Amino acid sequence: MTEKEIRIFLDETLEDIQDKLDAMDDDELDFETSDGLVSIETEDGTKYIVSRQSATNQIWLAEPINGWKFNLQDGKWISDKENHELYSFLEALLSQKLGKPIRLK
Repeated sequence: MTEKEIRIFLDETLEDIQDKLDAMDDDELDFETSDGLVSIETEDGTKYIVSRQSATNQIWLAEPINGWKFNLQDGKWISDKENHELYSFLEALLSQKLGKPIRLK
């Protein structure tokens, strides 16, 4: 992919996460968006921040315990630490926090 295509994919990924959160209509999750950022908050105030890092062509995920950097590999965002796929990892974090399955795919 070219730099331009990667940047478009960065934006499309954040828009997709936003759309899927919006479609969930879950009272236990709230989210806000701004340019290049999706901030997800649970009822108890726990925040998860998914952000575009255009300079490095990455998506970063900040969660209460750790921060993760995701690189584009074969059309998926894969973490540089433990090879987590972004959507699956975010689903797992939110599912664990809320005690119920959360689906973003």
